[in-house]
Amino acid sequence: MRTLRQMTIAMITIGALMASAPAFAQTNTDTESAPARLTMPTVTPLNISKTATFIPQTENEQGLGIFIQGGFLRGSTYNEDGVPGFEEINPNGFVFGIGFGGNKSAVFGIGVDVNYMIKSADNIDLTNLDDEIFNLNGELKTHVINIPIYARFNFFGHSTKSAPTLYAMVGGFIDILLNAKLAGVDVKKYFNGFDIGPVAGIGFEVARVGIEGRGQWAMKTLQSTGNGTFLNGLQESKVFTFVLLFKVRLN
Repeated sequence: MRTLRQMTIAMITIGALMASAPAFAQTNTDTESAPARLTMPTVTPLNISKTATFIPQTENEQGLGIFIQGGFLRGSTYNEDGVPGFEEINPNGFVFGIGFGGNKSAVFGIGVDVNYMIKSADNIDLTNLDDEIFNLNGELKTHVINIPIYARFNFFGHSTKSAPTLYAMVGGFIDILLNAKLAGVDVKKYFNGFDIGPVAGIGFEVARVGIEGRGQWAMKTLQSTGNGTFLNGLQESKVFTFVLLFKVRLN
């Protein structure tokens, strides 16, 4: 009886060992044959719209300003004492040219213009004492290169080139006479070939477009020391010229 019990216990133990052996072998085999897996860390995308701040670049307003310009002019003669000439002459005309400088991005700047002026005046008389011309009368037309050099004071609007700006300018000018004709006859030799004087004005500019009014006071008399004599009071007269300019900024 005792022997039968021992045999039964031995058989149960062997059966349990045989049943567990395949499971152990399968587990061990799976562990050895399973390939290694590389685990990558999870990266969360950066939300640029929430974390990054973009600062727009400010336009560089420094540098040389360049303008094209044109407009109208009107002159009047005056004598040494500042009063109008004996017979006041009012030459009218047109002006066009190019301007440089101004330094809009600052309070102060330097500018220079190169302008072409066409002036005309009616009913001008000329008596030539050397008998080349006698009692010539008609329209006087002159062509002049005008070069103002001036300081410009910008009162506001320095941030961009399109911002509204009020400014004043003051300086001097040089006029170079290219030709002068009276009733179609060349009379340039009876005029001073150049003139100088002060210039001053005020202007307004917005969105690269401007308007400016300036005055020019000539310091030299119109007539040269030749033999020609103008009968309209020009022989001792100087010219004040008012110029109305319309300007477009290119840079």
